[in-house]
Amino acid sequence: MGVDYKQIMAQARAAQKTWSALPVSVRAAWLKNFQKYLFLNQNRIVEAIQADTHKPSAEAVGIELATVLMTADYYRKKASIFLKERRAQTHWMFKNKRVTVRRVPYGVVGILGPSNLPFSLTIGDAIPALMAGNAVIIKPSEWTPKGAVVGANLALESGLPLHLLQVVEGGPEAGGRLIEEADFIFFTGSTPVGRKVAVKAAELLKPCILELGGKAPMIVLEDADLDRAAGACLWGRFAHSGQHCIATERVYVDKKIAETFVKKVVALAEKLTPNELSPATLPKGPKHIEDLVADAVQKGASIAYQKVAATFWSPMVLVGVDHTMRVMKEESFGPLLPIMTFESPEEALKLANDSESGLSATLFTKDKAAAEKWARQIESGNVSINDVMDHFMIMDAPFSGWKQSGLGQRHSQEGILQFTKPQTIFEHRFPLPFCSKSEFWWFPYKKGPERLLRFLLKLFFG
Repeated sequence: MGVDYKQIMAQARAAQKTWSALPVSVRAAWLKNFQKYLFLNQNRIVEAIQADTHKPSAEAVGIELATVLMTADYYRKKASIFLKERRAQTHWMFKNKRVTVRRVPYGVVGILGPSNLPFSLTIGDAIPALMAGNAVIIKPSEWTPKGAVVGANLALESGLPLHLLQVVEGGPEAGGRLIEEADFIFFTGSTPVGRKVAVKAAELLKPCILELGGKAPMIVLEDADLDRAAGACLWGRFAHSGQHCIATERVYVDKKIAETFVKKVVALAEKLTPNELSPATLPKGPKHIEDLVADAVQKGASIAYQKVAATFWSPMVLVGVDHTMRVMKEESFGPLLPIMTFESPEEALKLANDSESGLSATLFTKDKAAAEKWARQIESGNVSINDVMDHFMIMDAPFSGWKQSGLGQRHSQEGILQFTKPQTIFEHRFPLPFCSKSEFWWFPYKKGPERLLRFLLKLFFG
């Protein structure tokens, strides 16, 4: 039997009307309890994540569970501040008016989740949407649905009213139906699929957030702490076998230190254990990586390291790569680490920006002034200096993609306001002394009021 979207939506809309009428403080009280339930049921959550992804428990806890707990803690404390009605400042000419701006939830938010982070990028995204006063329906990846289901169940167990957070399972067809029925769409996934989502949402004039693919560069300057840079490079590429949109996809290292750097990376890679590696969450993964490697080797690259894993993943380090190779242009979404050399920081910057993606980037140098200078010239929504991927955990800063990496943002004030639409209420309070019955610019048009208006424009703006 198929999913009855009409019934699901009717239930969600009825629940949302009651939920949105509650004070934000009441929603925050539920979120505080939900946060407690998440913590107390962490083993249940981790088991669901691992059942789908087989990622190490350290990653299920440190990347997924921790992110959702931080999200819950942040928005339960900040939502009332972010969503508070405000008085808009008016020009002197309109001091007899009162202007109020309020935030109104869209209604039902549809979340289309990815396969790689099936808990944090479904339940974590639902939290600000719910706190903004919306109902949420999640369509998780058909490959990894269990994390979202467990999270939704825990939300109900912690006191969230029925039908406010629902999960529908299925493939692309289910996602298409959700786009048709929901009032707002949040999609996380590949850029090609994201374009299709954007087109469908545009046809229906529905707002959407798109967090899409990345091709994150890492730049290692000559004076970098090579031990830290090598460790960051390894974790940034091989955590969850590289199946993160902000994972390090390509490395640019100063030619003078390249040999030493590669040796350090390889030495660390050799210490990786089978328990630290994850299989693919998408069936197409291995074939895509094989194609990228074959193309690179054919064009002159060589394999500096390859680990034969118990799964079908085979972590690999490539050297001798350049931008004629697909591996430096296309998102690999797997444990494939290409390392390229450069002659100068200017060349490194040019190479890093030579991409359609702009989600994340990292820069390693001990020179703080140089770090600030070069980081500000990298074309990416998120840039880390002497660090990697951890910026996603900073809730008070917006996380967004540039170029073909998406629209909208996660986290911070923007991360909750985007689930609302502003309503401006413009109220006439009292008449001006010389126009008690109407505004002087209303009908009928007369020379006197026009001369007055011209005088005022000159006074204030001339």
